[in-house]
Amino acid sequence: MTNTITLDILGHADYAAELRAKENVPGVSKFYGAIQSVRGQNPEGTLLLDAGDNFCDTLWDGKTIVEALTLLETDVMTLGNHEFDYGKDFLEATVAFCEFPVLCANVTEKATGNLVKGVLPYTILERQGVKIGIVGVTTEYTPYMVEKTAFLPYQIGSSAEACRKYIPEMRQKGAEIIVALTHHPFYIEEDGVSGELIELLDEIKDLEPDIMIGGHIPGDYAEVVDGIAVIKGGFGGRSLPHVRLSFDTDTRKVSQKTCGVIDVMGGSFPERKAELDSFIQGISADVEAYLNEVLGTLEEDLQMRLAFESPMGNFFADCARAAGKTQLAYMNATSSGRILTAGDLTREKITTAMGFNDPVMVARITGAQLYELFEMVYEPERFGNNAGLIHSGFTVEVDHLQPAGRKVKGIWLENGEPVNRGESYSICTSQYMASGGNGTAALAEQLRFVDTGIKMHDAIFDYVRMRTPITSPALGRLIFHGVPENDNSPF
Repeated sequence: MTNTITLDILGHADYAAELRAKENVPGVSKFYGAIQSVRGQNPEGTLLLDAGDNFCDTLWDGKTIVEALTLLETDVMTLGNHEFDYGKDFLEATVAFCEFPVLCANVTEKATGNLVKGVLPYTILERQGVKIGIVGVTTEYTPYMVEKTAFLPYQIGSSAEACRKYIPEMRQKGAEIIVALTHHPFYIEEDGVSGELIELLDEIKDLEPDIMIGGHIPGDYAEVVDGIAVIKGGFGGRSLPHVRLSFDTDTRKVSQKTCGVIDVMGGSFPERKAELDSFIQGISADVEAYLNEVLGTLEEDLQMRLAFESPMGNFFADCARAAGKTQLAYMNATSSGRILTAGDLTREKITTAMGFNDPVMVARITGAQLYELFEMVYEPERFGNNAGLIHSGFTVEVDHLQPAGRKVKGIWLENGEPVNRGESYSICTSQYMASGGNGTAALAEQLRFVDTGIKMHDAIFDYVRMRTPITSPALGRLIFHGVPENDNSPF
């Protein structure tokens, strides 16, 4: 007779401190209920693993975010790229608040070669007499997705090399189950999955990890791939990926793996935690009136597309341009959410749709440099990692049937005049892009940006107040021939 025990591994990513319930966000109390729908049935055999991107909210400080993760009874977290957004001092101080292990084996300090202060490469936890080894790594593209000075003290290493070093070490220390907790993207396609996590899987599958958890990119996934349970999901607690392992206590091996995704947003979870409810009420008391103030109205939904032109992208680019008082504006499309819904525009609705609050930066750019910027953006590998730009004040025509470096057919100002390669124009962008974000440092470093002292959220608030009711900006700023190669954008 076989003796088996059940182990439940819950692994989510990109929670992004979405603590309060709001439009399309369940809130931390409901998320806890979803966790308890599994943990309550197997309290001694459940782990809650967090694949990163938590310390990036514009409303809460690091300590508050960690308090919420602790109340969720998080067992382990790995660093995502956004953990580095506010620099070394903020990251170290926030990690110091964590009572649970924080992992990241492939980021080290340039000066010392040490891991981030307070961070471990792996941890080994025990559930029902089974030792579970968890190694943490973050996406190797992190330096290109963080404001340059924020990541400057650090360097990124190979995720595969880190896993190849630490998985055998965990096994030597008795780990019987191996989990790779990664902030690695992967892309769900009709014929399978691809991307950084799947590349890592291919490089380390001979080490026979049992579970690989990804993140960074929206979209839910839960399948067994080459005998490895691969899961991804979360994003503000809207979903909760779940792996169930049957562990044979005689052979000391996993005998069965199943996985799925819990729909938190659409589900009903009656169990609540009084301490958590009280915590949320306490931190919300001082911000409710501010967040719920109606600044104006929006006449129709604004949808966002990351790879193509969209009304929502045009709107946010117009807001930045108005704040910078410039001829032109551009930003990374990935700063925006999926939709800004019609009706009253409150601060909370706006800040949910525009997740980042960088200062607006201004500079002068030549026409030749503007061409260079858009050629860089549509280079297929860079585009696959970042998607496109949103922009205001000009029209770009791109021929995707042409090779990289020769795609931009023309750029025109709003009045129809061609952009002169030898002339300079005033332009604004976010601090992130001004620092060379999305792998555009070769261009950004040519420009001399100046901080306007205006943050993006305030730019949008002011734009809405002055121009309400807001109508959908006309399309036509981005003309495509063919479609972008290597488009991994989830919406």
